Amino acid sequence: MRIFLSVCCLLLWSFFTSCNSSDPSNSRAYVTGKIVGTQVDYNKVTIKIISDNISVATTIPDSSGDFTLSGPLPNQKFSLALNQKIKSFSASKNGCERSSDQLRIEIPIGTTYITFHEIILE
Repeated sequence: MRIFLSVCCLLLWSFFTSCNSSDPSNSRAYVTGKIVGTQVDYNKVTIKIISDNISVATTIPDSSGDFTLSGPLPNQKFSLALNQKIKSFSASKNGCERSSDQLRIEIPIGTTYITFHEIILE
C-alpha cells in the first residue's frame, strides 16, 4: 500500500510540475471580442490567431458577432487575422495596430490576453 501511494504521489508531482505556465515556451494567446458592421454575414467571417506565420487557432463568430479563441504561441508576437477588411477596432490593450492590408491586427509583444470591444468590418 505504501508503494502504491508513493507511486501515485510521484506521478501527481511530475504532472503538476510539467504544466509550468511561467515558461515562455508554454505561452498561449487568449482573444475574445465582438465583430460588428453593416450587412455582415457572421457565417462567412473567419478569425485566426497567427504566430510565426502559423495559424494556431481558428473560429467563426456566433450569431451576435461574439467570438473567443485560444492557442499556443510558438513566438511571443501574434496577430488576429480576419478574412474581411477591418475598418476600425477598440481593444482592452494599447499598442495594437492594423496591418497595411487591413486584414490583421498586430498584437504587442508580451500580450497574451486581449479583448476586442468591437471590430468593425467594411
